[in-house]
Amino acid sequence: MTPDEHRLMVFMFSRQTLLINALVEMLKSRDILQDDDVHAFESLARQTKQDMKIFNGVVSQYSRYAKELGLEDDLPKPQTS
Repeated sequence: MTPDEHRLMVFMFSRQTLLINALVEMLKSRDILQDDDVHAFESLARQTKQDMKIFNGVVSQYSRYAKELGLEDDLPKPQTS
């Protein structure tokens, strides 16, 4: 991986973490989510098979951010199966 590709990955993971943390805090503030619910959710998410719709959505977002950062070579393509 090039330094720019690493920067893209860090940007993507940072953005994802910010959004998830904001959602968790919002749900906690409304007494919808308890602290131990987050761990249970993570466990359930690890057991769930990956859906191609989710994969393709991530590829699309990754490609959009890569283009914004000037990294347009060898971007992943959505899968059809």
